[in-house]
Amino acid sequence: MKYHSIGIVRNKQLSKSPSTCYFDKVCYWLNHIMKQFTFLFIVLISAFAHGQLSDLHYLPPLKQGSNNQAIQQQSIYLSTPEATAFTVNAYRGISTTPIATFTISNVSPQEYSLGNGDNNITLVSNSNTGVVLTDGGLRFEAPSGNNFYVNYRGRSNSQAASLTSKGRIALGTNFKWGGVPNLGTHVSKSNTLGIMATEDNTTITLSGYDPNCEFRVGNDRAGITDDSYTIVLDQNESFVFETYIGNSATQAHEDGWIGASIVADKDIAISNGSLNYGRQAGSSNRDAGIDQPVPENRLGKEYVFVRGNGNSNGWTEFPLIIATENNTQIFVNGSVTPITTINEGDFFEIPSSNYSSNAVGSNMYVETSKDVYAYQCMGGSTQAYTQGLNFVAPVSCLLPDTMDNIPNITDAAGVTITGGVTIIAATTTPDSNITVTDGSGTVTLPPSSTIAGTIDWKTFYLPSLTGNVSVQSTGPIAVGFFGFNGARGVAGYYSGFDTVPSIDLQITGNNCLPGAILEISSGETFDAYQWYGDGVLIPGATTASYTATMAGDYFLRVTRGPCTYDSNSISVYYCDPDIILNKTVDQNNVTDGSNVDFTITVENFWDEPVTNLNLTDILPNGLEFVSASITAGTFTYPNWTLGTLNSGQLETLTLTAKVLISNIYMNSQTYTNTVTKTQDQTDLNITTDNPSVNVTVNMLPPTTIITNRRITVRINKN
Repeated sequence: MKYHSIGIVRNKQLSKSPSTCYFDKVCYWLNHIMKQFTFLFIVLISAFAHGQLSDLHYLPPLKQGSNNQAIQQQSIYLSTPEATAFTVNAYRGISTTPIATFTISNVSPQEYSLGNGDNNITLVSNSNTGVVLTDGGLRFEAPSGNNFYVNYRGRSNSQAASLTSKGRIALGTNFKWGGVPNLGTHVSKSNTLGIMATEDNTTITLSGYDPNCEFRVGNDRAGITDDSYTIVLDQNESFVFETYIGNSATQAHEDGWIGASIVADKDIAISNGSLNYGRQAGSSNRDAGIDQPVPENRLGKEYVFVRGNGNSNGWTEFPLIIATENNTQIFVNGSVTPITTINEGDFFEIPSSNYSSNAVGSNMYVETSKDVYAYQCMGGSTQAYTQGLNFVAPVSCLLPDTMDNIPNITDAAGVTITGGVTIIAATTTPDSNITVTDGSGTVTLPPSSTIAGTIDWKTFYLPSLTGNVSVQSTGPIAVGFFGFNGARGVAGYYSGFDTVPSIDLQITGNNCLPGAILEISSGETFDAYQWYGDGVLIPGATTASYTATMAGDYFLRVTRGPCTYDSNSISVYYCDPDIILNKTVDQNNVTDGSNVDFTITVENFWDEPVTNLNLTDILPNGLEFVSASITAGTFTYPNWTLGTLNSGQLETLTLTAKVLISNIYMNSQTYTNTVTKTQDQTDLNITTDNPSVNVTVNMLPPTTIITNRRITVRINKN
């Protein structure tokens, strides 16, 4: 765990120690009791720029930590902007016979009530966890091809959650497991991932999680302990993973699953989150938070967040960013300096102090150098146990100008809630051109809020709406809804989006450097082009193709009319071996007797695997080995054995050393620490290595003590 004054960066691959309890028993029970009376609203602003309006939707099953503790009553809400009624069929698991059939139109949305709790359709029991299921999960299909929305809402006595299906856009082959760290303990706390296959003989591998993560199989909470796990599913079969916290929290189960990779050889749909999760270490405080993300090729680099009702303690009000590539820079509110840089699979919590204020409805603007997953933890009150989870998607000028409609905004699976919406709109659209209607008619729109860092977007916050809610505009908008009743809250997102252009890159010419040419595989043309290398604009690279000159990750930003779109990122490597070795130290000036941390990274920029790779870090005299952690391979001081390193693979060694007490008490001493490597191939060092760092040890001044007319000089060695 790496703490920073501006946030938290966590590498999912490092082993972690158990959580520390910060609250005594009185606080524990006081918070537990207060939760029953605390308002929770969850504001969902998931402005998803690729569509949730679809003719086909999948809802994979999920797992709650204890039956009825997170979700008991549950319903699915179907709605559409279509004026003419059409049929929607609901299917369970692999069945080809509908479990239910609905007729819906714009003025006639429908609600489908499910069995309570662990019904083994939407929520599975222990015995149906960690095994292949043929009767779990739901899919909804309109035989006519008409588009509609699917929103799941569930609640119990004190918790609630909502999940909106992303339709066909949810289908893909590469995902990251998303959510936020799940702190504290309670029998109901767990983290879950549900998967559904769309084709027979689909191979799916879960990997990249903390090695100490354990996944449930039946009643055995630790039935799966492998460092990666592969399953094979046929069409419409499902599989549910659960990392159970219960009353025995470990750091691996708190956050070691965040950013894990889900890779399939055919299209799948996933849902993820926590049922339940908490935001206070050492506490039983909890709530439910789930959503359905999209595959990595549907993500973006520009996000707007609207805050909920939590305070600025950082527990419940923050965005969380998960990187899909190495060296991903994160910029907040227009800053030209990144708040941090993270690698593939790692995550970063952006502190709530970066919102425009502590007020409900304030906003935050986030840009990243590479495509990321963005989740948002939000609070329903200033207490740390009224949190909600949203999957937030990138803003785009292809957002629709109409959202029609959110059905029955005051209903959450049979309980009446107080509801409202958030709106993200283009600044080019006058406020007067945006119309909101609900069950009472036209709603007065409050003044819009500007967003620091962008002139393109503005936000609105409208509470206390009723009935079916619609938003009409003359420009692009994104609409989310929220609602609460006591400690129960629900949220959802509605908008039908046009699909962004397909800008998939390919390498022509040589497949490696030199001679690698990057271009759009479809040959589609645009008004303007700009190439980026490792997230940095390449001056003069403004044509449809680009001849790469150095290894790295490239993407293309294209313009059509008033809109700009980013391609996928593509990696280019050298034709000859190039292994990059870098070393840094956490502090260059230390005190005699203290510890220093060296970080060694090794990355392969060759287009073939490096084999038999070994690194050696012999500490100089004056530094003593203490401990080490690695992301791959094995380590026995001073040798780090990695073996094979694939193209683009980056691994890290963190080595802790202690500065020995020096005999030269009055002088400083500089030590140089150098790491070396060997491998089967000859490294041509096309990219410059940085294998050495210096550490200067500053001796403490002596302390003079006068005792019985004798002068004693005491040297401070520690």
